[in-house]
Amino acid sequence: MSMKHSARLLFFSLLMFFGTYSATLHAQSGMEDLGEESVSKEMARANDAFKFNEYYTATQLYKKALSRTRSKKEKIEITFRLGECYRLMLDPKSAANFYSRAIKLEYGDPIVYLRHAEMLKLLGQYEEAIIEYQKYVELRPDDPRGRQGVESVKLAKEWMQSPTRYLVENAKDLNSKFHDFAVAYGGKPTMNDELYFVSDREEKKGKLQDGWTGGGFTDIYITKAERKRTRGRRGQEGDDQLSWSVPVPIEDENLNSRYHEGPLTFDSRRRTMYFTRCNKEKNVRVGCAIYRADKRGQGWAEPEMLPLVSDTATSVGHPTLSLDDQFLYFASDLEGGYGGRDLYMTSYNRRERAWETPKNLGPIVNTLGNELYPFVHADGYLYFSSDGLPGMGGLDIFRVKLGEDGLPVGEVENMKYPINTNANDFALVFEGDEPEKGYLTSDREGGRGGSDIYSVLLAPLVYEIEGRLVSSKDRRPINTGTVKLDGGGASYTVVTDKTGYFRFTLDQVSGNTNYTLSFEKKKFLSGTAEATTIGITIDQFEFVPSESHYLHVVKLEKALDPIEEPIILPNVFFDLGKYDLRPEAKEALDSVVIILNNNPTLVIELRSHTDYRDIDARNLVLSQNRAQSCVNYLIERGIPADRLVAVGRGEEEPFKVPEGYSGYGSEHFKAGTVLTEAYIRRLPGDIQEVANQINRRTDFKVIRDDYVPTKVVVDASGEEKKVEIKPIIHVVEGRENLGAIAQKYEISVRDLRDLNGGLRGVRPFEGLELKVVPEADYSDWDRTRYRVEMGENLSKIAKKLEMSARELRDLNDGIKDSDLVPGMILKIAY
Repeated sequence: MSMKHSARLLFFSLLMFFGTYSATLHAQSGMEDLGEESVSKEMARANDAFKFNEYYTATQLYKKALSRTRSKKEKIEITFRLGECYRLMLDPKSAANFYSRAIKLEYGDPIVYLRHAEMLKLLGQYEEAIIEYQKYVELRPDDPRGRQGVESVKLAKEWMQSPTRYLVENAKDLNSKFHDFAVAYGGKPTMNDELYFVSDREEKKGKLQDGWTGGGFTDIYITKAERKRTRGRRGQEGDDQLSWSVPVPIEDENLNSRYHEGPLTFDSRRRTMYFTRCNKEKNVRVGCAIYRADKRGQGWAEPEMLPLVSDTATSVGHPTLSLDDQFLYFASDLEGGYGGRDLYMTSYNRRERAWETPKNLGPIVNTLGNELYPFVHADGYLYFSSDGLPGMGGLDIFRVKLGEDGLPVGEVENMKYPINTNANDFALVFEGDEPEKGYLTSDREGGRGGSDIYSVLLAPLVYEIEGRLVSSKDRRPINTGTVKLDGGGASYTVVTDKTGYFRFTLDQVSGNTNYTLSFEKKKFLSGTAEATTIGITIDQFEFVPSESHYLHVVKLEKALDPIEEPIILPNVFFDLGKYDLRPEAKEALDSVVIILNNNPTLVIELRSHTDYRDIDARNLVLSQNRAQSCVNYLIERGIPADRLVAVGRGEEEPFKVPEGYSGYGSEHFKAGTVLTEAYIRRLPGDIQEVANQINRRTDFKVIRDDYVPTKVVVDASGEEKKVEIKPIIHVVEGRENLGAIAQKYEISVRDLRDLNGGLRGVRPFEGLELKVVPEADYSDWDRTRYRVEMGENLSKIAKKLEMSARELRDLNDGIKDSDLVPGMILKIAY
C-alpha cells in the first residue's frame, strides 16, 4: 500500500465528525506537553496541524522535524506522535512501527504499550498484542483497558474458531478503490430497492484535499436495485437475482456540499432524511452537525440543521431513528460523557417545537473509548460500534436490547466473527423484521478500497433425512422399498435404490418438527421409525459453502422383518404349566397390534411353545391354550379374528438361536445353538432354567399377505353374509356437499375430511374425487395420485414431488396453473 493510499484510510469513515478530538487527546493518550517555547519550529507547526485534526499534514511535518532536531526528548515525543497520527488515520501497521520505536527509545508514558497492543490487535497479531497488554497492566493496574484487552484477544481467538451463522461478503456492486461505507435503506419502505451510502470516490462534489486523512471529502451516493431473471432448468422456472446500478452522487444540489456529508438515516416513511454534515474552517474547530431534509417531489428541500447542542465546537452525527420515529439516536463528544464519543438519544417536543436535551445512553453502552454508528432494528435491539468494549480489533459491532423508554437494558452482546474481525467493523444495518439480511462496513483484508461495504446474510439452517432400509434377517439392502415421511402438515414418499438408500431433501424437511417414517416392501412386515429436527445444536450442522447454508442430516437405518421368517415376541413368557398372560406379555403383544395395523393384508399364525417337561399331549394342550390367550388379547385390541390363527406347537420345535439374537439369555448361547432337551440337560442347573424359559416362547409367522377386510351385511332374505371392504372413489356430481356424501357412506364429515388429507380450503365441485371407505386400503391409489392444496402451482408441486413441471403437465393432458383447483387430483405416475 502506498504512503498516499495509507494516509487515505479515511478516519472520517469512523470518527468523521469529531472535529474537537484533540481537545481530549492529551488526557487519553498521555502525550507530553513540551511547551511551545521548548520545541523546534518544525515541531511547533506539526503540533498545530495535529491540534486541528490535520493528521496527514502533521505526519509530513513531524517527519521533517524528526530529521532536523538534535533533542533526544523531542525525538522520542515526535516518534510517539507519529504513532498517534497513523493510529488516527487508521494505518495500524505504520502506527505499530512508530509505537515500537517509541518503546525502544523509552517513551515515558505507559500508554505507549496500550496503543502498541491495540495496533497489533488490529493487525491480527494476537499473541504479540497480549504481551503488550500485559506490560500495560503491570504498569497501570488501575486502568481496566489493559485487562479488557487481554480478555478481548482471548475471546477473538475463540470466536474465529467457532464462527456465527452470518455470511459476510464484499458487495462488489457498491464498492470502489476509494472509501465506501455506512449504508442506509431508502426508497419505498416495503421494497428496500434503493441504497444510500457515503463515499469519497472521484465523482464527489468537493475536490479539495482533507488534511485529516490526506484524501478527499465525502458525499452521499445512491444505487438502485436491478433484478435479473436467470434461466431455470428444463421444465422449471428461473430465479430472480439482485444486482445494483452504478452508484452516483445524489443529484440534488441541496445535499452534497464541498465538504463532508456522511452517515444518514430516514424516517419510517422514508420521506425525511437525517444526515451528518461536517463543514470546515481553517484554524477553527467547527463541530459536525445533523441536518434534516424533507422529500420534495423528485428532489429534497433545503436541509435544516438540528439544534441539538449549543456549542458549535461540539460534534454530533451518525443519526438513526426508532421505528416509530419517536427517538433520535446519535453519537457525540458532548461534555460529561464516559470517554471519547458516546451515544445519546433525544426526542422532538411537538408542543414546544424543539428537541429535548440529549440524554446519554449510559454505561451499559458507553465506555472510555468511542461508541458510534447506532442503528435501531425491528427486533428491539440497538446495534452500534465501539472500540471501548471487548472486541476483536479496532471498532467492533455490538447490540443491546432497548426498553420501552428507548434506553438500553441488559447486557451488551458482541456480534462476533465473521461480522467482526481484527480490523474496523462498523455501520451494521438490517432490513425486515429479523436480523437476517443487511450490510456492514469494514476495512478488513481483501477489500477493494480503504473501507468497503459488505453484505450480511444469516445462513439458514436446513435439514435432510436419509438412511438405509435393510432386511433384519441378513442386513442386506431392500431395493424399491417405499418410505413415507409425515410431519409438519406435509407428507412425502420416496423409493429406496439398489443399496437400500433413501433421502428426504431440505425442501421436504423443516426445523423444529417431529417426523414419522413409514416403510413398506412386499414380503416384508411394514415398519415405522421416528426422526426429529427439534433441539439440534449448531455444532451438529455442517456449513455447505456452495449453497450458503448450514445442513444437518438425520441419519437412520431401518430393518424390516421378512414375512417368511417367524418373528419372536420378546417377553411373551409364561409361568410353568400356566397360560395366563403376564403384564409384560401384554405389552409385547401390543407391538403385534401395531404391526398388523400397519400391514392390513397379513394373516398370521400365533404360535406358542413349551419346554420338554411334562408329557407331549399335555404340552400340546398347554401351548394351544397359550396361543389362544394371545389371540384373544389381540381380538380385544381390535384385530379381526379372521386374521389370527392360534397354533400350539408344544415341545416339538425347540428354539434355534439366530444371528444377532439379543433377547432373554442371549449371553449364554452362541448363534446356531438349538435348545433341545439333550442339550439343555448337559447345562448347569441355573442355565437350564434360562434355556427352558426361552423355549416357553411365543412367536408369529405370516401365512398370507392377501387379506381383504370384510364386513357382515344382511341380504334381502335376512341372511348374514360377509362382503369384502373395497376401496371406493366417489366422484362428486352436481351440487353434492360433504355432508350428503358422508351420510351416503355412513361416515362422519370429519372422517371424510381426514381420509382425504383434511380438504383444507376445498369446496366440492363436479368431478372432485373422494375416498369414502375408512377401512379400505387405498395405498395403490395414493401411490399414483396427488391432491392439489391451496396456493400451489405446477412448479411448486413438481418440486415437492421431485419431478419436472413438464412431466407433471404431460401426465395430466397439458394442464396449466390456471386449471388448478384445491382438491383436484393429479396423476403423478402411470
